[in-house]
Amino acid sequence: MKNNLLSIDEYRNNPEFYFYKGLRCANKRNLNDAYKNLVKAAELSPDNMEYKFNIACFLSEMQRPREANRIFMDILLHYDPTMHDCYFGMGCNSFELGDMKKAAEYFEKYIYFESDGEFSEEVSEMIFYLKLYNDIAGDNRFLKLSQTNLKKAHKNLLNNKTEEAVSELYKAIAFNPMNTDARNLLILILLEQQNYKRASNFIATVTNIYSDDIWANSLKIYNLYHTRKYSRVEKLLKILPYRSIYNRKDLLCIATTLIMFNKINELINLLETYIVEYSDLLICSLLLIGYISTRNYSKATSILKNLQSISILDTNFSNWIKKVSGFIKYDDTSEISVLEEYKEIFRIIGEPEDYMYSPFKYIKIFENASKPRQRTVKKIPKKYNSVVECVVLHKEIMYVSEYEKEIIQILYNAIYHTGELLTDNEKDIVVLSAAIEYIYCKENFIRMEKEELIQKYGISSVAFNKVLKKIKYK
Repeated sequence: MKNNLLSIDEYRNNPEFYFYKGLRCANKRNLNDAYKNLVKAAELSPDNMEYKFNIACFLSEMQRPREANRIFMDILLHYDPTMHDCYFGMGCNSFELGDMKKAAEYFEKYIYFESDGEFSEEVSEMIFYLKLYNDIAGDNRFLKLSQTNLKKAHKNLLNNKTEEAVSELYKAIAFNPMNTDARNLLILILLEQQNYKRASNFIATVTNIYSDDIWANSLKIYNLYHTRKYSRVEKLLKILPYRSIYNRKDLLCIATTLIMFNKINELINLLETYIVEYSDLLICSLLLIGYISTRNYSKATSILKNLQSISILDTNFSNWIKKVSGFIKYDDTSEISVLEEYKEIFRIIGEPEDYMYSPFKYIKIFENASKPRQRTVKKIPKKYNSVVECVVLHKEIMYVSEYEKEIIQILYNAIYHTGELLTDNEKDIVVLSAAIEYIYCKENFIRMEKEELIQKYGISSVAFNKVLKKIKYK
């Protein structure tokens, strides 16, 4: 009997139990119970996008379109950019909200990415009438806007404006969730910030779009190394040189990763394979460094003769050629570092600082692995625990599992920079809770309007804005 009870308990903690129970409730048009069971399933299996997608569909049926659209967008942004049916749901919800411009945008994305989709015929007709009666531009403008935001992100990074760059990258991805360049650049920044959990999530979204994406697979190796999963790092480093390479940037991205992890023999094999196709100055010099460091002087000398004819055109390059020739002449490779020589030749040649393969960017990321991560949980005064409880109680389905920890961090920063935020008035707890959730949404690019939070927490707009002003958050 005891064993039977245990098996029942395990069965009821199975997310599929609640998922199918929710579907049965839905078939009986009991939407509230269906929604509750689906939420339970999603809580037990937070990475299951089918559960979240169905929750969003039920929220749409329950006339809660804004909440539904947040979940649809969260799926596309953070989990599965290929789940194009989300666009159909978002388009229908935007239409219900009277936002014809957004409805047209989402329907247009659905047709662009899912031209033979289940709803393509109906959507095409909807787009026609939306454009006809609402003066809405088409021509897949979202693709151009996504690229514009990506360019702005690059510009901000050049000016050391990382926060602004991240904001532009999220916009780029929101316009076009299939923009892998924007996603990979965001991953790079997340690695710099030692935010390895979120980096891992974004890496998965890129490989979901295209499993052989060179940049994403290289970034995955750095992320695994930082999280000390060394056996997986070694396995992926063996696979990396054999992935399909379609251009020079792919080749240099892999080469840089192999150099960072001191895989010089693998680097040589890679460059030998592609040296005929990509035989420019940087790649030839890199192969030369590889040969010298492994004492393969006969092959090094052959490349050196070709490079010496070029070196007379540039004094810095000529001096570098003389230096590396000395390693061969005196058979002394004890002082040679492939990484240091790569950095030097990178500068001498004037190779553009491409984030996909620039060694200077990856040195900074790689060095973070040797630095202790900030694991200390910030402590807030006990009186603020009720604020944390209130915020968690109002948690939305798309918020991450680390939500409570992130809320505590936001609250800690608010107290640290502002000072006392609570009085003896119990209403202050609720107002501050709403403000903290608002900041969380803004920092994570979740579209939560002030009015929605005011209604959800049952507070006044005056009190809400007063707290935000006190925290000095726009």
